[in-house]
Amino acid sequence: MSPILFNIVADMLTLLINRAKADGQIRGVIPHLIDDGLSILQYADDTIIFIDHDLEQAKNLKLLLCAFEQLSGLKINFHKSEIFCYGAAKEMEPYYTTLFRCNAGEYPFRYLGIPMHHRQLLSFDWRKVEE
Repeated sequence: MSPILFNIVADMLTLLINRAKADGQIRGVIPHLIDDGLSILQYADDTIIFIDHDLEQAKNLKLLLCAFEQLSGLKINFHKSEIFCYGAAKEMEPYYTTLFRCNAGEYPFRYLGIPMHHRQLLSFDWRKVEE
């Protein structure tokens, strides 16, 4: 896929998610730090989507992703995707993995060289990124 076409497709998903947020169908996480909360991060062909632990939001997101597939003509590789649950959501992890037809990921993991976990990143954690 050409870079221009990829950007258009990525923008389409962002637009769909932002419209769903504006309509109250999904909510971003950490709204106390980021206006309207964080819902999506995209880098190259990777996408990370964040939602609160809410089964209705999860169902809405699944419908949104199916609509994205239909609109874009692309297929989301749910079998290559992972879902990460923590806190109260961890108890419902089997439901989420069944809904999205993906595997459960485990903490800690690295994304773009940065360790992802529940604690604050230390200067040591940034060394691999700097190197």
